[in-house]
Amino acid sequence: MSFTKRFLPAVAILGVAALTAGCAGGAPSESPGSGPVEITYWLWQDDATDATWTELAEEFNSSHDDVEVVLETIPLDQYQNQLVSSAMNGTGPDAARSKDWWLGQFAPEGAIADLTPYIDGWDASDDVVDSLWATGELPGDDAVYMLPHQYTTLYLYYRVDYFAELGLEPPKSQQDLLDAAAALTGDGRYGIDVRGGAGGQDQWLAWMYAGGASVVDDKGEVVLDDADAVTVNEDYLSLVTDLQAAPPGSITAAFADVKTNFVEGLTGMMIHHPGSLKELQGVFGDNLGVIPIPTGDGKPGATLGSMSGNVILEGSDKKDAAWEWISWLSEEPQIEKMSASPQGQLPVLESVISSDAYTSDPQLAVAVDAIRTAKTWPALAGVAELAAKEWNPLIQQAFQGEISSQDVLTKMADVLR
Repeated sequence: MSFTKRFLPAVAILGVAALTAGCAGGAPSESPGSGPVEITYWLWQDDATDATWTELAEEFNSSHDDVEVVLETIPLDQYQNQLVSSAMNGTGPDAARSKDWWLGQFAPEGAIADLTPYIDGWDASDDVVDSLWATGELPGDDAVYMLPHQYTTLYLYYRVDYFAELGLEPPKSQQDLLDAAAALTGDGRYGIDVRGGAGGQDQWLAWMYAGGASVVDDKGEVVLDDADAVTVNEDYLSLVTDLQAAPPGSITAAFADVKTNFVEGLTGMMIHHPGSLKELQGVFGDNLGVIPIPTGDGKPGATLGSMSGNVILEGSDKKDAAWEWISWLSEEPQIEKMSASPQGQLPVLESVISSDAYTSDPQLAVAVDAIRTAKTWPALAGVAELAAKEWNPLIQQAFQGEISSQDVLTKMADVLR
């Protein structure tokens, strides 16, 4: 199948957007003695009012005589489509911000550069949390296509006062959570949201990973519909199908609804990442509990992690200059600045996550401790279609009892295959 044909499904899913100007395709190549090499870097901003990215670019440009970076900011809802379109047409930037699960659309088709030779010669490479290199790899491939930058892991928020009221201990196993959800439900209160709407695939996959399920095996083969996964998924579905422990509308809810339900006391538990921590600490104080997502056997296990990293486009003729920029972004001072900003998530460097800022708050430490064992969406081409199009209607059918746990996972696995 051609490169263009492989990319077309993602374009159709996400909508057609106009390409931005200033791409790398017509830019001059690297040449000594002609002033700084200008590179174009694409990014989205989670907080459009925050100046951190601009400040970093200005700092880089003022401290580097050989490379000058030009930022081009694209809204996240248009970003992936524009990056796909530019890769199809060979008109992309030199470097770009990327999510881990997008790699399956780009790397197999040669659209982004293998960064391994650069990483092998990078002095800061030993500071990167070792397990996070896998977020830039394809299943079954040791080459690294994305440099780690900002990471997050999912965990469980719960209401300490609700649990105390019923004499419940914080759940360690998934059966504990099911029992707690059932006990919490009643008199206008519910156990937990299942978030079957936008973004719910991440909450669901965090549950699946914690339960011991896998999306792919060590060889990169899709195993999402094996017997173990079917059982773990059946338990998640049972929060609605058997226990009625999720509030009305939960099977189509997006995150705003889930957070509102938790803040207003309608639910006793919520799966999310530390991006909500400070707000919820301010709302609940000592009545907020934070624990790892319960596992199948109650012992420590995995959760879902999500990486926002940086890639270099294969079509760029200024790869060395692009590497100078993205590697600088992943060094300690810049990681500290970004991670503490409104754009920030968890740092990817051992030197930063071991600092007081990430170890002094025991609730934040739950997310930090999960970094080394968390697993991401695998970098398969079908992940974009599953996440953006197929997961919501499939899981909603399963929550309504229209298809079985086996059938819904087989349909999802077929999309990935």
